[in-house]
Amino acid sequence: MSAMPVVDAHQHVGDLGHSLSFDGHELPAEATVEADASARVAFMDAVGIDWAVLQPSHGYLRTDGIEATRRLNDRMASFAEVAPDRFRILGTTEPLHGEAGVAEVDRAPEIGLQGFAWHHRFQGCYLDSRWMWPTLERMSTLGLVALVHVNAESSLEAHWRLQRLALDFPQVGFLAMDGLWTYERARHILMTASLTPNVVWDLGGPVSYVSVNEWVERNGSENACFSVGFYTGSNPVMPPLYAQIQAAPISDTDKANILGANVARLFGRTETAQRYERYRRP
Repeated sequence: MSAMPVVDAHQHVGDLGHSLSFDGHELPAEATVEADASARVAFMDAVGIDWAVLQPSHGYLRTDGIEATRRLNDRMASFAEVAPDRFRILGTTEPLHGEAGVAEVDRAPEIGLQGFAWHHRFQGCYLDSRWMWPTLERMSTLGLVALVHVNAESSLEAHWRLQRLALDFPQVGFLAMDGLWTYERARHILMTASLTPNVVWDLGGPVSYVSVNEWVERNGSENACFSVGFYTGSNPVMPPLYAQIQAAPISDTDKANILGANVARLFGRTETAQRYERYRRP
């Protein structure tokens, strides 16, 4: 493990092959939970990641509706049985399942999920669709984390839609993925992130349009996080963002917050959060 604990806030289980443009190739066989978890842990150990936030791929087949979602969430929960100290596990709900999707939230404590994740561009509705309100209301009573993608290429996932939800649910902790992937979206998020302090924005992605130092100067360091973006079957490497955080002219407290403390606090991982205390300002 690294001296300054590191959390990967953005790992996906499964792929998007059922939703993406067809490339003429059959989908690979799905790995067992044990094999998938083993590959992740080996990578994390090799590069110094303490633990990761796991979420399902949102391109799964929904042939039998809510039952497909329940099977997916049960499979996600089984990762905690394989490596409980290395993962925080999220499931998903389908807003277009209506009340049945909302009811799925109630199973989270029973099966061991710590929250739910959405990628609305793959789920067929706007991020701020009407069913997100009762879903988040139910999640707020259970203290569950909400992870939402705000991909810059999708108007369905516009970041202001997330901020609308965050303002209505200040008691819910949100993780926002993919927001800084284009210049216009990145600069707008930089200027408005302070409006929703309960949202932790992922600084990872293929291009950096906002420097780490610039983010901290504008918004502080308690609403940003680090990620790798591991998908099942991918060949992950430590992204340049890690070196950028380490080299940034910011305090050790700020670095620790972004590398893992902010996500640890969202999930209430007190045993992990304690490891960050030496980096906090007196």
